[in-house]
Amino acid sequence: MHELDRIRRALADAAGRGEGAMLATVVGVDGSTYRGAGARMVVRADGSTVGAVSGGCLEADIVARAPDVLATGTPQLVHYDTSTPDDAVLGFGMGCQGVIDVRLEPLAGDALYAEMDRLAELRARSAVRLLVCGAGTDAIPVVQLAALTGWLVTVVDHRPSFTTAERFPDAQRVLQLDATQAEAALASVVRLDEFTGAVVMGHAASHDRARLHELLGAPGLRYIGVLGPRRRTMELLEGAPGVAPGTVPPNVFAPIGLDIGAETPEEIALAIVSECAAALAGRPPRSLRDRGGPIHEGRH
Repeated sequence: MHELDRIRRALADAAGRGEGAMLATVVGVDGSTYRGAGARMVVRADGSTVGAVSGGCLEADIVARAPDVLATGTPQLVHYDTSTPDDAVLGFGMGCQGVIDVRLEPLAGDALYAEMDRLAELRARSAVRLLVCGAGTDAIPVVQLAALTGWLVTVVDHRPSFTTAERFPDAQRVLQLDATQAEAALASVVRLDEFTGAVVMGHAASHDRARLHELLGAPGLRYIGVLGPRRRTMELLEGAPGVAPGTVPPNVFAPIGLDIGAETPEEIALAIVSECAAALAGRPPRSLRDRGGPIHEGRH
């Protein structure tokens, strides 16, 4: 479940209990920080938390401030500077060499519901979707990992015995669609845009070919991963509209997945989801140690 969904659930729980809650939001960062601007955490009336604003270094201090914020109903803006030697003296021990500003807001009554609505709108705008074309056993860990990341996953397959909610409990939708039928168009069941990744892993050449050709017709799609060797992908691409013979479009990733030495289905799923995440973010797949500048580009 996505962090925003868990935060909304925590706010709904507080509203149902007639309690207030404090929302902590990172509103500014400079230098090296674990989370970027926009990271959120809810502190319930009992001191329990949902979400995170750091790697675990600031949370205790924020929780300690919650009773005062909730009692007075007065927001606070807290400035954490971990770029100086005073960091060790203050007891945060972050060693991040960054500056973080966190806004603490008391929420109760109508304010709780207003924030829930705002988070729902934000979630809808920023939701990452994954379309998995194929419901074989190897698709199960892909769906599980993508859902754990907070992505909205749709699984399609032509086999009714494979397209069950019991087989894919983490998917948002599991649909039986025959790729050879015109009314089974993918665009009718999922938005194919720059926030959507697609994986073709149906193990049936005719269906995989039809799905791949249809996906290539969605101009905004940044990631189309195709399971199988290069030769098979080239065969699937034959006759695809707008694709020159012997070429692979830049948004087609085949063989699918990052080169992490994956062997097991779970490792392969990790390679696939990681590659898709990088493509959707417009980032080259590389180690952060090789990246110059701050991690949270454009958010400091």
